[in-house]
Amino acid sequence: MAKLNPRARIIRTIGDQLISGPEAAIIELVKNSYDADSSEVSVVFNKDDLGRLSITVKDCGHGMTRSEILDTWFEPATNTKVKNPSSRSGSRRMLGAKGIGRFAVSRLGKISLMTSVAEIRSESKSILQKSTVYIDWSQFTADRYLHEIEIDIDSENLYSSVETGVEIEITDLRDVWSKRQLERLIIELRRLAHPQEDDAFSIRLDISCFSKKDDGFSGSDLFDEHNSDVFVNSDPDYDKYLIRPFAVGDTSDYKLVGDFDKDGKFSGSFQIQKGDGVVHDLIIAPPKMSEDEKACGPVSIKFNIYDREQDSIRQLFERMEINFDKIGIRRARKILTDMSGISISRNGFRIRPYGSPDHDWLELQAKRIQDPSKKLGSDQVSGYVLIKSEGESGIVERSSREGLEITPEFNRLRSLIISLLPHVEERRFKFREKAGLSRRPSTNTDKARDAAKLKRTTRALEKVPEEYREKLANALQKDTATLYEMLDEVDSYQKVLQSRASLGLVVAEVVHEGRRLLDPMFSSIKELRSDWELAFSDNELGKLYRKHFPENIEMAFKGGKGLASLFKKLDPVSGRKRGRPANFYFRSILDSALSILSVPIESNSIKLSIDNIDSLICYGYKEDVQACLLNLFENAIFWLGSNSSEDREIEIVGEYFKNKVRVRVSNNGPLINDEYRDRVFDAGFSLKSDGTGLGLAIARETCRASKGDLKLDLNDINTTFIVEIPKGQEND
Repeated sequence: MAKLNPRARIIRTIGDQLISGPEAAIIELVKNSYDADSSEVSVVFNKDDLGRLSITVKDCGHGMTRSEILDTWFEPATNTKVKNPSSRSGSRRMLGAKGIGRFAVSRLGKISLMTSVAEIRSESKSILQKSTVYIDWSQFTADRYLHEIEIDIDSENLYSSVETGVEIEITDLRDVWSKRQLERLIIELRRLAHPQEDDAFSIRLDISCFSKKDDGFSGSDLFDEHNSDVFVNSDPDYDKYLIRPFAVGDTSDYKLVGDFDKDGKFSGSFQIQKGDGVVHDLIIAPPKMSEDEKACGPVSIKFNIYDREQDSIRQLFERMEINFDKIGIRRARKILTDMSGISISRNGFRIRPYGSPDHDWLELQAKRIQDPSKKLGSDQVSGYVLIKSEGESGIVERSSREGLEITPEFNRLRSLIISLLPHVEERRFKFREKAGLSRRPSTNTDKARDAAKLKRTTRALEKVPEEYREKLANALQKDTATLYEMLDEVDSYQKVLQSRASLGLVVAEVVHEGRRLLDPMFSSIKELRSDWELAFSDNELGKLYRKHFPENIEMAFKGGKGLASLFKKLDPVSGRKRGRPANFYFRSILDSALSILSVPIESNSIKLSIDNIDSLICYGYKEDVQACLLNLFENAIFWLGSNSSEDREIEIVGEYFKNKVRVRVSNNGPLINDEYRDRVFDAGFSLKSDGTGLGLAIARETCRASKGDLKLDLNDINTTFIVEIPKGQEND
């Protein structure tokens, strides 16, 4: 029977694949120190007399005995940490479950010397054992088999008191550590540790061996520059080598804190710190789980949100008692940018690369481009997402330790965060409007109408002698009537302007949404078109073309489908010639709309209740009324689908009211928050994570095109919209 007989070079090959770079290798060794119950780890760069660089990583954990080195460290990819997920002390959850620590050493340099001091306990006594392992990683070449490589390990018992732990000295380094590479290492180490973790674990970095004379920069100055934290008061016992984690502090413009339960329901709070500072409860029902999602267990979050205007940043720094004038706007913005990003952490450590400013895993920047006044960019949020262990959450780290596997559980995690953000963005946007940071002029004439009653003049008139009073009262009444007529004209003209403005906003949203769909669609089609001859080629390029063919076709299909949907939404307000308005039965339009949406209604187990509809005759454009109903039903189906309750119902009740047909469309899904009610018809407003915010704006315009209207009932116990269409003409 045959057996695999790998060449020794496989160690280097696997190491290069699993460890993406020298910074990742050092971080892997730091995590190993944490798993060993060490209270600290130090990473020291040294130079010998000839200027040759070496790296020493040292901890004060429990160390490894000779047998542990042979049975564990010399056996790559063991599942020891999977079987025993807690550290030896039981106080920590293990981080290094992949068994790739020794690959990190080989990735950093060609020569390594590991010294381990561990305690060996027996029933009668315990002794310390020191083991030394010297490895020349350059032996692992293609011309030798792996089983041929012999590694020396020396062990001795110690009879004096020595601190346990592991020290690894790595020489003949594989990388040239430039200034830029050291900057990345400092930032990565700062982002590694979770700042709120109760378990004390310190990371120290010494790069003082780099000098301006020999290297063109001072390692000490570089460390101070990139390790300083203006958000933390200066410490009189300042440790010049201690890595300071990026602090997600308590001062920001807006703060979001809370937890998702196992079903995805969010319970937390939102606070406008630059406003009144009142903490408002925020309870959000779980979003509907898609086919490519699975529950990801409980999740905790904390987000600090910042406005980026100069005045806002100045006020922020002043609230933190930091001299803004001394720092300046350029450095202040850089500080916010450096600490921005939403990280994912587990067991007190960040999972790379989530949380880096240049890794926008939630695609916030792409969404912000579409609506910069409302949407949050990745450089405006600093925070973390805390996930449970792989066993509890199903969220699995990649073998390379560079990110998470794209599993249904990860898709659910991403969906939860994305569905939460619109609620925060709307609250922030509304505050900024009220505060004059994003002000819209008031369009309400109620105050003017109240002033037109001339109450003070009327009261003053009562003091006028009776012989003059009647004449003045008649004049006052005429003036009041004239003012009301003028205000009616203003209202009518304002509705026309609002209609045109809404159409303009709709078109602007369509342009943004169209670009978002077209860009990846065009890129896929271009790739398919330019390289089509490769489809039948047997070479590597042909294989690559065929490999990406399905995803390119799928991208083109999704883009086309999205554009078709977009044009369909825009059709009712396109201004195309539709003939003359006519009489029609509301029931016929209702049945048509419900027939189109019968599949999602049935799949979401939604009950329909229809009352007093059959006899209602309307006058207008029936296509517009159908477009309005489709939008109302699509919204109702979406939000009912996100409701965990099995009692899901859409109720449609009609009546004649004065010269109108009035139809109430209600659903018992999540209610529209009071804060959003005055904005539901604004183009661009949406609480759906992938919503365009066009639907209700278009729906209202279609009703108005038939001289009707669409309103939100503010008093109903359910989410209720009122559709008004002119009553059918008697002699049409």
